[in-house]
Parts: sequence; structure tokens; C-alpha cells
Amino acid sequence: MNTLLLYLLKSTCCITVLYLIYWFFLKRDTFFQMNRFYLLAMVIFSLLIPLLPLHWAPSDPSASLVVFLEPVLITPEKVEQTALAHLQWIELAFVVYLTGAAIFLLRLGLQLFQLHRITRRFGVKVLHQQRLVVVDRGYSPFSFFNLIYINEAAIPAGSLETILEHEQVHIRQHHTADLLLIELATILQWFNPLIWMTSREMKSIHEYLADEGVLQNGISRSIYQQMILNETMGIQVNDLTNNFNVSLLKKRIAMMTKSKSKTWARSKVLFALPVLLILFFILTASPFSNSMDITVPESPAITPTFVLDNPVIQDKPKKESQIKFVAPVVAGKDVYTVVEKQPSYPGGQDGYRKFLIENIKYPAEALKKGVTGTVYVTFVIENDGAVTNVKVLRGIGSGCDEEAIRVVKMMPKWNPGEEKGKPVAVQFNLPIKFALDSHKKEETKK
Repeated sequence: MNTLLLYLLKSTCCITVLYLIYWFFLKRDTFFQMNRFYLLAMVIFSLLIPLLPLHWAPSDPSASLVVFLEPVLITPEKVEQTALAHLQWIELAFVVYLTGAAIFLLRLGLQLFQLHRITRRFGVKVLHQQRLVVVDRGYSPFSFFNLIYINEAAIPAGSLETILEHEQVHIRQHHTADLLLIELATILQWFNPLIWMTSREMKSIHEYLADEGVLQNGISRSIYQQMILNETMGIQVNDLTNNFNVSLLKKRIAMMTKSKSKTWARSKVLFALPVLLILFFILTASPFSNSMDITVPESPAITPTFVLDNPVIQDKPKKESQIKFVAPVVAGKDVYTVVEKQPSYPGGQDGYRKFLIENIKYPAEALKKGVTGTVYVTFVIENDGAVTNVKVLRGIGSGCDEEAIRVVKMMPKWNPGEEKGKPVAVQFNLPIKFALDSHKKEETKK
């Protein structure tokens, strides 16, 4: 679940940044084909780049990398409620998202079924080498892939050929494929208003391109504009179709009369290139640096910290000391810290958190002395998923170190990590925070 939510967050950020570039720099220009391809590239980039399992390895092979799992909070009481609250929030968001995605997937299916019914009911005929579905309802002329749907009886005399040419531009330029791609993106990003704005912009660009194609064939602009105005009463079938008449007549007429943008204005699309590179590096980079020093307090605060993706944890110290964590030395084999495919616990982050919370017991000695703090445990996930080489990198004593090691060793096998398609041994480091609330801590000291 966390992986899906992180993917959606990354893809939403991509769409937001790239759409803002379109809105401020490209939207008002008359380079319709360029704008069309920009929006398509924006959607494809935003959906695919967050999925790439790329990691930018450190340039210095001798440098140590430390991968920290999400910290686990251990308290002597109300542990289950804390874990449950964390899980419930994630699960609720997951259920809401899947419900929305299912609704819009069903919507897509119904739209396709509606077009299938219309085609099957009225049949397909060929006129002037064009495949037509002649309907008897008040639909505005529209196209879907290589079919043109039209009500000949409702078309004014002399307008049929021009309308067919308009729809042929949609067909030749494969505009239906654009709409289906964005519709699929809408299913994944239904909660993002910018994907809906992208859909609306793409339909507008399609109409500008079709109008441009008709005018280039020599028809009078004034006659064509009058014909558009005469077709204002048609009904749009659904969002998957390229309609001759859509609710942007004023904009279409304005674009026909607008002076063509200067050639140099095309260069504005170059503003997107550095942004694309930055997004690519951010979304595919490993979140770890070549050398990693972390601040470990002698008296850490007891407020729990929850971070979504492999954090380096820093407690708020009263007095700080610096230590450097290095990879464990395991004789006779290589141990990785960053791999193409990281090991995963059955059940994900919530799974290992739940396992540790249910099995770690707050040591009696630590309770008696009021000891709190974070135990940093390192361990290796072998190429068969087994947990080995469990050690304490930094402990707090009073039985907490031993309890952390005991339970980590009990963990079931993980799904092993992979490098170049082969399972490998991978090191992880895990902060386990032992905490007492202030009232309880004072009582244990007495």
C-alpha cells in the first residue's frame, strides 16, 4: 500500500509541475501539434518514470551506504492501538483510492459499450471511401478511431463534405488514441484535478487541429465559422469521442482568427527540458549519499517519528554524539546496501512493524530505571530471504539491546533483493525506539 501511495504522490508531482509549464508558457500559442505531443509526453513521463527501478550508485565504491528502514515505536502499553491507528489511515486511503479507480474504470467500460451498441444498431457503411455510422438521433457528428458517426438528415445542405473532412483530420491524426491514453491516466489519477484539466485541454487542441486541417484545404474561414455556429444543437455522446461540436465554439473561432505565433515561440518548450531532467533524477535517485554520519542522542526525545520511505532518523537531542555506521563484514560473500530490487518483508512495511511491535517486550529492567531511547540494529537479508548477522550498532542497555536482537532474529524470511536479476545478500539497518510517556517514566523512577 505504501508503495502505491508513494507512486501516486510522485506521478502527481510530475503532472503538476509539467502542466504548470504548459499553462504558463505554451497554452496560448498556435503550435497545436507541439502542444498535443507535449501533453502526451507529460502524461506518459509522469506515469512511467516513477516506476523505473533506477538507483544512482555512489562514485566512490569504498564509501559506506546505510539503508534505514522505517522506525518502530515500542511502548509498554497501548502499542497495538498506535500500530492500528497507523494501519487504519493507510488502509482507509487505499480503499478510497481503489473505490474511485474502480468507478472510473467502470465508467470507461460503459462508454465503450455505449459506442459498441450504437455501431451495432445502425451498422457501418462506406461513403466516399469513408466508414460511416449513420444514426437517426440528434448527436453532433463525431469520430471514434476510423468510424464517423453522423445524422445526415440533420446536416444543412452543402455542409456534409466539410464536416466529414473535419472528422477525417481526427482520424488521420489518431486523436482517439490520445483520449484513451488520458482516460487511462484519469483512472489512475482520478483525484488529481490537473489530469481532468489535461483531458479538457487535449480535446480543445484536437478541435483546433481539425479546424486548421479543414481551412488548409481551401474552405472560406467565414463560411466554415458560420457552419460551426449552425451545428450548436448537437449532443455529445461521451468523453471518448471527438465531436464536431463541443462547448468551446468561442475559443475555436478565436483561434482561427488569431495571428500565428512567432517561430521563436517554439523554443519555449525547452523550458521543460531542465525540469524533466530534475524530475528524472529526483524520482529515480537512491535517497542515500556516499558517506553517512547520523546524529545519535544520548537522551532522545520520546515522541515517535513516522516517515514513509527509508528514512535516516534523527532524534531531537539534549546532548549529541557523532557515530558513523559502516557495512558489516561478512566473510566469503558480498553484502549489498543498494540494489536494483530491494528486499521486501511479506506484508510490506506495515508487516514488519506489526511483527516487531507484537513480539518485542519492554524489558523489566528498562521499565524500572525509566530507560528510553533508540536501539539501532543492523542485519543482513540473505539471498534466500533469511535474516542473519543481527548486531547492535548503537544501544541503550538495560535489556533493550538484547530484546531487539532476539526479536529481529525471529523474523520470518523476506523476499530477497536482486541485483542484475540474481538474488543477493542485502544489509538493512533498523531503528527501534523504546519510549515511555512522561507520567509513566516518573512513576518508574520512584
